Amino acid sequence: MIDDWLAIVDAPSDRERAGLLNEQMAKAAAYPRLVDHGDEEGWHLHYRDDRQSLPQVLRSVICVGTALHLTTRGMHRLRRCEAAPCTNVVVDTTRNGRQRYCSVRCANRAAVRRHRERR
Repeated sequence: MIDDWLAIVDAPSDRERAGLLNEQMAKAAAYPRLVDHGDEEGWHLHYRDDRQSLPQVLRSVICVGTALHLTTRGMHRLRRCEAAPCTNVVVDTTRNGRQRYCSVRCANRAAVRRHRERR
């Protein structure tokens, strides 16, 4: 699962990223259904099959969350951290869409590296 998700992060184009994410969502697909657990909640919707394991449910949640982020924020807002040698994933939630580093630590490391290269 993790390798599949990292392939989405590392996809070279928006079209390929969407294709890989669509494949993952197809594997995670389940149908919505009405359920009643016999408690105070009453009838309500479940968006998964009761036979799904926790990893399958997590796959669904992660895939749909990723798809919503990319379609509402922009396909470019999922990438790797630009501070070598870090390879963490950056999920850009900034207003201007220019987040380049996974953390303040990596941003500082890159700034120090640029400063030393200028000297």
